[in-house]
Amino acid sequence: MGFGSNAGNRFLNIRRAVRLVYLSDSFDILKLSRVYETEPWGFKSQNNYLNCAAVCLCRTKPLHLLEELKKFEFMLGRAKRIKWREREIDIDILFYGDEFIKERGLEIPHPFIKYRNFVLRPLDDLIPGYTHPVLNRTIRFLLQHTRDLSRVSIYKKQLV
Repeated sequence: MGFGSNAGNRFLNIRRAVRLVYLSDSFDILKLSRVYETEPWGFKSQNNYLNCAAVCLCRTKPLHLLEELKKFEFMLGRAKRIKWREREIDIDILFYGDEFIKERGLEIPHPFIKYRNFVLRPLDDLIPGYTHPVLNRTIRFLLQHTRDLSRVSIYKKQLV
């Protein structure tokens, strides 16, 4: 699961999102990455993001998981905006075990993982040897070979 925020109090937004996941009966957070400050991806003229990732044990089906995460985003004040613009909070399903899922509004693994340092760096903290079920490459390999040159640095505050 990936978390990102670049609007409002970015760190508090991430902290609140992680807490909602932690308190949900649908999940157990097994491991949490460091928080990174990252350049925006897609639309560059906006604030930097804070990003982190979590490995979770999930007790619900993927579509229900998506619904619950969208509910959390709404609860945390996420406003509807144009794609790749600022966000109070963004919670993405990155993987669901080794499954490949493509349904209306849901694609797992997340289709842009290999293109985004802001996802690969936190995942490298957590699961560097995990093999992407579609690309058949480890997270570490994807990070080392990505074409994304955007800056990703450890943020001054951390969640744990």
